[in-house]
Amino acid sequence: MSERQRQQRIYQIQRQKYLGVGNEDTTKEAWADNVRKDTYHSLQGHSSILEYLTLANNSIQSKRDMKVNLIKKMVQTENSKKRPIDES
Repeated sequence: MSERQRQQRIYQIQRQKYLGVGNEDTTKEAWADNVRKDTYHSLQGHSSILEYLTLANNSIQSKRDMKVNLIKKMVQTENSKKRPIDES
């Protein structure tokens, strides 16, 4: 099997496994948005990192509040960044 075919097969496997990899039609903005969402998801999912972020951010009092804050940032899109998320 040629190197190019092997790389193409690996790319297809990665694309199926990780949706954020995108494809040849993925725009730069869509890719950056996927990276941003993946980062916030990873940060809120790791307890020790979440604790570190909570301690580093003096305005947030608990890990739960930091987690909620990260989830809100994760679901925000480029268009909704201009308007605040309602606090209801």
